[in-house]
Amino acid sequence: MSTLVNCPKCRVEIESDSYYCDQCGVELYICPQCHVFGKGKRCTQCGQPLVSAANQVVSPVHPSTSSVNSSASSVSPAPSKAVAPKPSRPVHVCPASSEPEKTMRPGVSVPPLPVRLVCSAAGIRLGLGNGAVIGRRKGDYVSAFASQGYVSGTHARLQKSASGQWEIVDLDSTNGTFVNGKRLSPNIPAVFSIGDIVRIANLDFKVE
Repeated sequence: MSTLVNCPKCRVEIESDSYYCDQCGVELYICPQCHVFGKGKRCTQCGQPLVSAANQVVSPVHPSTSSVNSSASSVSPAPSKAVAPKPSRPVHVCPASSEPEKTMRPGVSVPPLPVRLVCSAAGIRLGLGNGAVIGRRKGDYVSAFASQGYVSGTHARLQKSASGQWEIVDLDSTNGTFVNGKRLSPNIPAVFSIGDIVRIANLDFKVE
């Protein structure tokens, strides 16, 4: 749920999830570490480079978590039992797997795993998190979907299969969850890979 903050230029109160000021029209920039709007190129509180509020990746955040480790331009979820060190340049951190490392035969290549879902039309970029819930009212991406009326309050869940593949599970949503145009049956996992299109209600996300 959004709160009211002051525009860094004209100081008029605006909603915290805005991309532009409703009064003066200036594009808003936000600190990925402190989650506050700022002027100039760096945050006056922590020194992190400011990023466009419209292009910031939304990472899964549980309600009890007060802050999220962020890089200069995007964030992906860190493992729950370990804190990843701050990178010196933007990187995507994938959750660590609890499975033992498998030895591959020489010459056998492993396809890369997805790291995010991107909806260019709505300006939403989601870092993947094992067990993360997508929803308008509940879950780990509420800030991204709060204004999306077609998305259910608790819509879908992201998870990893036993073989390490990413899956999405529809949580009996009203407007459905789709993978490459096929609507999913509620509570039945569906695998998705890089290049696939995952549709959440009326929003198409490209798997990257």
